[in-house]
Amino acid sequence: MRRACHLLVLLTPLLLCPSVCLSSPVISDLFGRDASVGGLTLPDWEGYMANPTIELVITPPAGAEMPVKVTILGNDPRLCFDLPSEAGSEGPKKELTLSSPDPQSVFVAAFPARQKHLAQAMLAASFVDARGRRGVIRVPVRIVPIESHDASPTYPITVDFSQDRTGFFNNPVHRSTFEQAVRDWAYYLADMHTDPVAAGAEKTSIFEPEGFARSHIVTNARPYTGYLMYAYGIHGQEKRAGGEPSGAGKWQTVDGKPLDVRRSGGVEVDIRGNYNTIGWMPPIPDQQWWRATNLGDVQMDLYSIVHHEMGHALFFNPSNRRFPRNGVLKDDAVREYLGSEARTDVHDHLDGIIDPWSLHGGFGNEYHGKFPYGRWLITRLDLLCARAVGYKLRRTAPFIPLSIRTGKLADAVHWKPYDAPLAAEGGIPFYDWTISQGELPPGMALNRITGAITGTPRKVGRFAFTVMLRDYQRNAQGISRGFVINVSGR
Repeated sequence: MRRACHLLVLLTPLLLCPSVCLSSPVISDLFGRDASVGGLTLPDWEGYMANPTIELVITPPAGAEMPVKVTILGNDPRLCFDLPSEAGSEGPKKELTLSSPDPQSVFVAAFPARQKHLAQAMLAASFVDARGRRGVIRVPVRIVPIESHDASPTYPITVDFSQDRTGFFNNPVHRSTFEQAVRDWAYYLADMHTDPVAAGAEKTSIFEPEGFARSHIVTNARPYTGYLMYAYGIHGQEKRAGGEPSGAGKWQTVDGKPLDVRRSGGVEVDIRGNYNTIGWMPPIPDQQWWRATNLGDVQMDLYSIVHHEMGHALFFNPSNRRFPRNGVLKDDAVREYLGSEARTDVHDHLDGIIDPWSLHGGFGNEYHGKFPYGRWLITRLDLLCARAVGYKLRRTAPFIPLSIRTGKLADAVHWKPYDAPLAAEGGIPFYDWTISQGELPPGMALNRITGAITGTPRKVGRFAFTVMLRDYQRNAQGISRGFVINVSGR
């Protein structure tokens, strides 16, 4: 209710003082469409990962006296704006100053939900120029689950708590948090059909409870297939968690042929906290993602930390042959996505790199993304790097290329209402549909946002045209497909 009241406060000046209101402030999307009319679609990708951002373009009101101060509020705590901004239980807030008539960009995204559902939200932007004149724009927001319905098996990861001598993972909440993070990584990894590992055939280095100074070797008590991940507590001098694949073990194999990745490893969690000794934050719901700042003077989010250390245990470590420490992870798909080489540092982190679609910090750069501190998430870049190291990815929504799925349009009848939706998938799914060549039958139109062709044809004939589809990326070239609508006279 408090956020709803704040939105009402923003609207009040427009209602009470029309004589001093600014005229025609504009918030548009990348395609030049008025966002207050068409609204925004914020994708919520399947699984649990950082969602793509949607860029808004804010143009100062015509005739405004600079500077113009803008305050943008959202009424859903899952919403977030790029920095500088605030996040909290009432929703996000961002303030900016427009010092010239030039447009300025703002980025907005939705934090992922585990239970996917269509959600409606609202942004309200208030404008105040140097003379005190005001204006308000409201932008409707739809948070839309995007799923691929891929039923292929995931990469099997077996969790083993048997080496925990501290009792940390006797706590069922700690166990379930760890297991959830494992499932979240595995969701995006394809089953590589690796050879089974017999009991006693794999050696894994396990650190002593006192920390990272000493370790010993254990062998797997049971047979398994895929990756064996040991989870255990420590209370070391370093006051930190860790994760690594086992260099003492063997490579994954398929039909006896070795791959470039290891088949076991461990994640160590300091029972007192992470870089402090004030304990671990109790589990939080998705709507409270902003509480998990993971700063050194607060209780840290166990999910964030074990998620990160699993990344080291599975992918980001030179025990895997293709991963370079303090070097360049060479891969064409990673380079194309970033527009540059992916460099790693001495800690096996991506060196200062930000994921281009979500604007979250890439693996190990979580504190330096372009959004407020919050729960650490898998990024699309992280998964592309996992593939570069030697894993395979499932065909999930973040990796489906943009395509037009509609193959043929139904015929129309003269003076009879017509409704035919064009279907697409892939890319960042907030689309722009346009006619690039030819024309629709007179009386019919293409909805740029939904892709629906509707109307009542007023002329008989054969109408050929080309549809261009762009997804939500700046300077996207888009793809095209030709269609024909035959309009009969009966």
